[in-house]
Amino acid sequence: MLLKYKFLISKSSLSSPISSRLLSTAPSVSKTQKQHLANNFNNRRAAYKKSVGKLRNRYAIEIQQQKQSDEQALKEAKAKETRKRLERQRVKNLKSVKNAMRHEEQRRAQALNKSEKIKSSQEHLLDRMERFDKARQLVLNELEAESKYWLTTSEEVDAALTGEEQIQKLWSRPGQFIGAPLPSEDAEYWRFESHTWDMSKTYTSLREKQMQELEDMAYFDANLSETYWNDDRIQFQNELEEKAKLRALVREEGRKSLLMKQRQMMQDIYTQENSVGPDGLPVVPKTMAAPSLNVLADYEAMEKEGVKILQENPQQFFVFDKDTEGSKGKPLRLKDPVRDASGTNTPYPEILGRPPKADTRTEREKKRQEREERMLAAAQQDETSGVEYAADDEIAPSSQPLDYDTLANFGDATDTEWEEGLDPNSDAELLDTPRDKRFTDDDVEWMIEHLEKKIASIEELMKLEAAEKKSAMVGNGDEVASALGANTVKSTKVDDKGREYTSYEVMDDTSPGNISSSIDMSALDSLTEEQMEAIEALASEPNDTEEDIKNALTKVPGLSEEQIEQLVQLEMSLKNE
Repeated sequence: MLLKYKFLISKSSLSSPISSRLLSTAPSVSKTQKQHLANNFNNRRAAYKKSVGKLRNRYAIEIQQQKQSDEQALKEAKAKETRKRLERQRVKNLKSVKNAMRHEEQRRAQALNKSEKIKSSQEHLLDRMERFDKARQLVLNELEAESKYWLTTSEEVDAALTGEEQIQKLWSRPGQFIGAPLPSEDAEYWRFESHTWDMSKTYTSLREKQMQELEDMAYFDANLSETYWNDDRIQFQNELEEKAKLRALVREEGRKSLLMKQRQMMQDIYTQENSVGPDGLPVVPKTMAAPSLNVLADYEAMEKEGVKILQENPQQFFVFDKDTEGSKGKPLRLKDPVRDASGTNTPYPEILGRPPKADTRTEREKKRQEREERMLAAAQQDETSGVEYAADDEIAPSSQPLDYDTLANFGDATDTEWEEGLDPNSDAELLDTPRDKRFTDDDVEWMIEHLEKKIASIEELMKLEAAEKKSAMVGNGDEVASALGANTVKSTKVDDKGREYTSYEVMDDTSPGNISSSIDMSALDSLTEEQMEAIEALASEPNDTEEDIKNALTKVPGLSEEQIEQLVQLEMSLKNE
C-alpha cells in the first residue's frame, strides 16, 4: 500500500502543469537521457504493476481465505444447529418412546383390570341370580304352603267371608285376618293406630261428640257378637295387643339408644381428629360427616338394645302400683307416651265448641242494648289515657307464685248456669261432672231429633235399595215398564256428561211421538257422597207434591235441572207404587 501511494504521488507530480512548465523551460534532454528516463519509467511502471499484481494476488488469497473461513464457520454453525436439532429430536423421541411404553403399560393394566372387573361382575351376577333363585324358591315354598288356603271360586269366597266368625274376625278389631297365619300375629298392629289430629276449621260441639259416641255404641251393639267375643277371646286379643305395644315400645327405646350411641361415637371421633395436627398446632375444624341410616333398618339390633333397657329400667315401659325406691310393686299397665301426657287421653288436643244460643231478646231490649253500647263507646273515646283501667286490671302483689292454670280455668256463664240450684253436699256428683259430659234438655232434644232424622234417612235409603234389588230380580226393569203401562218404550240414553242411563217413555195413543214421562233409574248413580248425604238430610222436608220435592232438592248443591227432574220423577213413581 505504501509503494502504491508513493507511486501515485510521483505520477501525479509528473502530470501536473507546473512540472510541464518546468520541463519546457529546462534545457533540452538528449536521446540517451530520454531513453534512460523511458527505461526508468518503464521499470517503475513494471515494478508498480508487479507490486499491484502481488497486492491483488495477496488480496485474492486473503479474500479466498476469508471466504473459506466464513464458509467453514457457517458450515460449523449449521452443523452445530443441526446437532442441537437432532439432539432435541432425540430427546423428543426418547420421551415419545417412554410415553408410548407408559401408555402401553396403562393399557395393559386397564385391560387386566377390565377383565378382572368383568370377571368379578359376572361372579356377582351369578351370585345375585343364585340368591334370586333361592328367594324365588322360598316364595314358591311359602305359596305352596299357603295354597291350601286359597279361594278359587265365588262360592268359596262367599262361604269364607260371609260366616259369622269370619265377619267378627275381619271387621271387629284392627289387624284381624283370616286364612293363612302370619309369621307374627302382632306384626302389623301399629299400622292401624291413628294419631291424626282433625284440623278442620269447625269445632265439634259436646252434643255432636256425644252423638258420635252413641252411634259408635249402636254400631258395636249391632255388629259385635257376644257369642263370638267371649271372655277367653277378649283376653287373648287384649294380651296380643299389649304384646304388640310392648314390642313397639322396646323397639322405639332401642332405636333411641342406638342413635344416641352413634352420635356419641361420631362426636368422639370428630373431636379426636380435630384436636391437634401432626405439627402440634390446632387444625382447621371440618364438618362432621352425616350419620349412617343403616341403624334404622336393623330391627333385631333395636330389639336387643331395647330389651337391655327394659331389664335395667322397667319404669320406662310399665306403670306400677307403687312409686317407692325400694319396690315398685306389680305392673298395672303399659305406658303410653302419647296419651299419658294428655288430660283427655287422646294423642292430640281435643277442641270442643259450643253452639251459640238463640237470641230471645225483644226488639225493645235489642234497641236498649245498642244504645248502651253506643254510650259506652263514646265514653271510651273521651278517655285521654287508659292508666285508670290498667291500674284496675293489675293483680295484687303476693308472695305466692301465680297458678296460671287456676287463673285460666275460672267458670264461665255456662258453668254458672250448670251449678245454679245445686247443693254442694247432695249434688256433689253433678258438680264434679266434667264439662264435656254436661248436657241440658236442649242437647237431649237435639240428639233425639238428630237420631230420628238419621233413622228416617236410613229407612228411605233401605226402601230405595229394596226397590232396586226387586227390579233387578224381576229382570231388566220390566216391573217399571209394566207399572207405566203397555205404551212404555225402554231405551238407553246419554246425558250431557257422557253418562248412560235407562229411560222409560210413555207414548200417547193419539201422538206416538209425544213423550209424556221419563224416569231415570240411574239418577242415584250419578250423585256424589255429599249429595247423597244432603238428600238423606231432607227426609223431614215436606214431599207430598212435585213442587215440594223440587223445592227441597234445590237445597242440594251441584244438582242440575235434569238431575232434579229425574229425582222428582223417581220419587213420585215410588210414591205411586
